[in-house]
Amino acid sequence: MQYLFKGSQTQERLNYLFAMCKIKSDDIKAAASDHLVKGLSKNNAALLNNVPAPNLTRALKTLNTYAELVEKIKEHDAAHSQY
Repeated sequence: MQYLFKGSQTQERLNYLFAMCKIKSDDIKAAASDHLVKGLSKNNAALLNNVPAPNLTRALKTLNTYAELVEKIKEHDAAHSQY
């Protein structure tokens, strides 16, 4: 399932996802931010940050995997909440 979409994230939430995964490249992070926070297309975000588009796509898939885990944890917590 797709959890991350163009322009759908805040920079703060994206930073939390970066903290959980192994993406270290500042250029990839900037391109992901341009796509997920600012709403640029994947190709434009990659070009603007001088990264190969396939590398950005791979990073976005990784981020989506972590976003999925976050959502599953939230669902689990909601289902087991006593409040």
